[in-house]
Amino acid sequence: MDKVYGFTNENLASFTQIYEFNNASVLTVLGSGDQYFLAKLNQAQNVDVFDINYLTWYHFILKYTAIKVLSHEEFIQMFIKDNLDNQEIYNKISPYLPNEVKYFFDKLIKLNRKFSSIKIKNTIFKNTTKEYIPYLAKDKYYQLQNILKTSTLPHFYNYNLINLPNHLTSTYDIALLSNIYHYLPIDCQTYRKFLDTIPSQNILAFYTWILNKEEYNEFLANGFNITKVDSVINQKDYVITLKRHLK
Repeated sequence: MDKVYGFTNENLASFTQIYEFNNASVLTVLGSGDQYFLAKLNQAQNVDVFDINYLTWYHFILKYTAIKVLSHEEFIQMFIKDNLDNQEIYNKISPYLPNEVKYFFDKLIKLNRKFSSIKIKNTIFKNTTKEYIPYLAKDKYYQLQNILKTSTLPHFYNYNLINLPNHLTSTYDIALLSNIYHYLPIDCQTYRKFLDTIPSQNILAFYTWILNKEEYNEFLANGFNITKVDSVINQKDYVITLKRHLK
């Protein structure tokens, strides 16, 4: 278990201009859980999640359950203003958590450890705004809340990206792989061949804040589409997509 991301630093609002989520089947990295919530908010039919870090699952269930049972004000207070460290609000969520997850967070309390201790601390995650993460807006929050009230927890694949294709049992319309490529010791051409093992028609292959001219041209040469979007931390970010038709 490693520390987790409290919120994404990607411009999720831009994804709805690139991908069609309505009635789609979606595979997404779990991370902060925000990509999952975006897909559900935009009427995805099914959303599966994956992550090598098992702690992301506990944090996700805490956030998922919080959205189902808390008011918008309570959610913002606990997850943003108090950085998870609000036991009074946690006590409202706790009765609805699965036993395994409840045990984990209750154990942190017994050990006198703050919930925020499980989170990655980085200044680039401070721009948590409704412009980039739509469900943080009050109206969208309650829309998502209503959706989650009739949903069940997603299927969680606890694997890294390279091993994931060996365990997938479904095909997808959209796969959201965030910035994982940045951490892989492979070149663009090798990555393009690997993506053929991901059973998805549209793949967000790489979300990046920096892309030099050589990298830009290399992605284009290997059949990727590149979309510039407003950035959370820079002037522009790049959403690199592989689109294809599955047989």
